[in-house]
Amino acid sequence: MDMVKEAYTWLGTPHRNFAKIKGVGVDCGMLLIGVLEGAGKVKKDAIEIQPYSNEWHLHHSDEWFKGYVEKYCDEISPADIQSGDFILYQFGRCCSHGAVYVGNNKIIHSVVEQGVILSRMDDIMLFDAHGKSRLRYVYRFRGNK
Repeated sequence: MDMVKEAYTWLGTPHRNFAKIKGVGVDCGMLLIGVLEGAGKVKKDAIEIQPYSNEWHLHHSDEWFKGYVEKYCDEISPADIQSGDFILYQFGRCCSHGAVYVGNNKIIHSVVEQGVILSRMDDIMLFDAHGKSRLRYVYRFRGNK
């Protein structure tokens, strides 16, 4: 299955920290893994993630989320974004929010108290108080199983 089609199947899943069960619960990072698995890009449960707090980004500067993404994806220029690419946003001290770009300036991501939603990339929640975009990196999956 195509990654964009797979991302759409997660819409409406409630937000649950460190969960990855479609329709039951998922956070933004685990959503990226769920999309890779559901699209057949990686084997189910092949990507091991250490447990984390839902507030880790407020207390640490280590870019561990980015590090995990870079094990499977290559950074690309935001100008070259294509459907199915992953986007990392900075909230707190480091990148701590991930989304799947689905085309036409839209993303699918898991948001606290909203679950998995479809948003526009110019949604106010993706900008800081000064109007600066929180988008920091765009990645493309580099291979199959």
